Amino acid sequence: MSAEAVNFTQKLALFSKHWAPNVVDEMYDYQFKLVKLQGEFIWQQHGTTDEVFIILNGDMIMGS
Repeated sequence: MSAEAVNFTQKLALFSKHWAPNVVDEMYDYQFKLVKLQGEFIWQQHGTTDEVFIILNGDMIMGS
């Protein structure tokens, strides 16, 4: 299996719609998705998946 880096900036340039996750890669049973957020983020809970947030530009405040 060969590993290839995913350039997030290039992938984000491929779409403009906010709040629409886009699959940019897959590994085993995992999908890697990018999404552009704008405004307030309404927390959603997915009990059977793990999620990671990586902020490339701007701020994201998470609270309860």
